Amino acid sequence: MRYLIVVFWGFIWGEVIGYIGGQLELLNYSALEVGTVAAIVCLVTSVATHMLADDTTPAPNK
Repeated sequence: MRYLIVVFWGFIWGEVIGYIGGQLELLNYSALEVGTVAAIVCLVTSVATHMLADDTTPAPNK
């Protein structure tokens, strides 16, 4: 569920940033392309951050 929310908000923020950047640079704006790329980047970043985080649980003593 966490990653579904990340993809959703990544798509929305990508749309906003892409639209503003397209208007500032006078470039063509492809909504689906920008949103999809932003969602994928956010998903990869979120998964990588989760996988690279230190495990804070102590190891059991034997």
